[in-house]
Amino acid sequence: MAEGPRIRLIAMDLDGTLVKGEQGITPRVRRAIDAARAAGIEVTIATGRMFRSARRFADDLQVTLPIICYQGSLVRDPVTGVTHQHDVLPIEPAQAAVQFARQRGLHVNAYIDDELYMEADTPEGRFYAASSDVPITFVADLAAAVAVGSTKLVFVMDEDRVLDAVATLDEQFGSDIQATRSHPRFAELIRRDVSKGRALARVAEVANVPIEQTMGIGDNLNDLTLVQAAGIGVAMGDADPRVLASADWITGSYEDDGVAQALERLLNGAPA
Repeated sequence: MAEGPRIRLIAMDLDGTLVKGEQGITPRVRRAIDAARAAGIEVTIATGRMFRSARRFADDLQVTLPIICYQGSLVRDPVTGVTHQHDVLPIEPAQAAVQFARQRGLHVNAYIDDELYMEADTPEGRFYAASSDVPITFVADLAAAVAVGSTKLVFVMDEDRVLDAVATLDEQFGSDIQATRSHPRFAELIRRDVSKGRALARVAEVANVPIEQTMGIGDNLNDLTLVQAAGIGVAMGDADPRVLASADWITGSYEDDGVAQALERLLNGAPA
């Protein structure tokens, strides 16, 4: 294949890509990120997590570019706090989605001004809060709370229910908002025009880097547009089949230091 564009910016997903469960960023991946930065390549994070949850990883990796949060709904500078993009859910569909959760006995979270809101104290909610390391704000009526504008909604359930839930949610609310999966147990609702790929274009614009000179690395369905939009799209070895099919490169899994493999391949001058 022809030699690919010179990559100047790399956007990496967090969960399933840079970290996994309680397992953090591995030493080999850290070395590869340091080597990329030493070669003049900037790095950032593209995650479904809240800004306050993602920021600690940005601080750890010394990221100075804006980071992509909430599946691309929010693009914010981790150093200055300046917001470059923020898209909230339409109010009526968001309220209808809360009602949908109530009717089916599903746990749902809402995110307002980078705070986590719930109306029920459930094992699913506690699991989410623990995995994201953020506090919970409980309200009596979540549908009323989202009337001020929520960044996203997350339904937390058992793994074997998530893909069906994504399909049902997308069918029910698809004209205004979209459903995706970001974690084996999370079905998420965001605004219809939001995506990590669109947010990557915004970060590239801020960094004055052509989109063709970016690399995007991810594993789950919510990373599909990130992989598609980047100059070189990289799928983790255990990625969702749709992400694998769209990738320019396929790297190893988290357990195989897949991010490091991709960065080492890039720095060694592999063709795209």
